[in-house]
Amino acid sequence: MTEFTLDKLPKKVLARIDLQSAFMISRCVVAAERLQVFRKLHGKKLSAEAIGRKIGVRGWRIEVFLAALVSIGLLKKTDQRYSNTALADKYYVRGRSIFWTKRYSEWCCREYQAFSVLEKMLTTEQSYASILGIDSADYIKEMKEDSQWANDFTHMLYYAHLPHAKALAQNLDLSNYHSVLDIGGGSGVMSMALVRKYKHLKACVLDIEPVINVARKIIRKEKLTRRIDTLIGDHDKHIPDGFDVMMYCDAEIGDGSTLDLAYESLPKGGLVVLVEDYSSDDWTVPLYRLMWQLRSNSFWLKNRRQMALMLRESGFKAVKSRRIYSDTWLITGRKGLARKRGVSRT
Repeated sequence: MTEFTLDKLPKKVLARIDLQSAFMISRCVVAAERLQVFRKLHGKKLSAEAIGRKIGVRGWRIEVFLAALVSIGLLKKTDQRYSNTALADKYYVRGRSIFWTKRYSEWCCREYQAFSVLEKMLTTEQSYASILGIDSADYIKEMKEDSQWANDFTHMLYYAHLPHAKALAQNLDLSNYHSVLDIGGGSGVMSMALVRKYKHLKACVLDIEPVINVARKIIRKEKLTRRIDTLIGDHDKHIPDGFDVMMYCDAEIGDGSTLDLAYESLPKGGLVVLVEDYSSDDWTVPLYRLMWQLRSNSFWLKNRRQMALMLRESGFKAVKSRRIYSDTWLITGRKGLARKRGVSRT
């Protein structure tokens, strides 16, 4: 999925945006996504009143809201009727799934809540949830309690990770391996790309039950049930044996204990694979990870060099890393003859 970054806007629009107004403008766009303005206008020209009826906005507010979207460059107005611009259609309709529209925009609203109290978070070391008196967001808990949420979230990541999966298959050589355990694999999108490239390869997606229920449907739809199995489990507690590749994609590995489990489960010569938007060695990119860390109540951010070091500390040899897509890194390590014991972690 191509991100709609500010450089995509017309220059005359950019000239009217400063950093403070950008916060409000982006919130206006998120509101439009949550109300599905762009999808309801796709291929149509409608009056403000008609749009208002479709999205549940009445009176003068719809006129002002639509005018703001025109000013941003996402809508155009002709003869009192509104339609999407090419930008809106490209990035907010064709460029993302309906699941992204619904769930990511919801996630964005939580971020706005967090950053509305950023100074207090920084100076008091409290979480935004405790400052605002709300429950902390726990997407795993939400997926376990709400099957629709699990369905939307898993599908959202399936479509969002398609380009990453393609890049992984192009850059990871599994010619000499036979079975992949896709740990925390979600929809199985990464496994799908790998088994399509390597016809001898089989994969198994390991994740929590609500996610696996959705993954099975997607795998069945893609006609890959003979090549990809699924397994319900908690990868922080146990990793099954019988696979010569252990793969973590977008898994946010916090410490070395996870990698230790992978090492113990792999056979001699087995491969561990990490795919993630790791921070650069100087921590400056990707910017969104810095923003997520700022609103977090604990430090979890790792850069590419630290992750490579963690692999070595867990005993893996021939550790290699390369950027494969945008800010996404591929890091691999191979299990050697014997693991070094007693290595301290920093």
